[in-house]
Amino acid sequence: MSNSEVCASPLELFNSITTQGEHVRALKAGNASKLGFTWK
Repeated sequence: MSNSEVCASPLELFNSITTQGEHVRALKAGNASKLGFTWK
């Protein structure tokens, strides 16, 4: 989904936000493991 799309359904918006949140958690987990920390 591109940023230029305006007509997104609520479900599409929810899925996009959920996917981004999972990506951020994965990045934090990856960075934390390098530093010796664990994120919850």
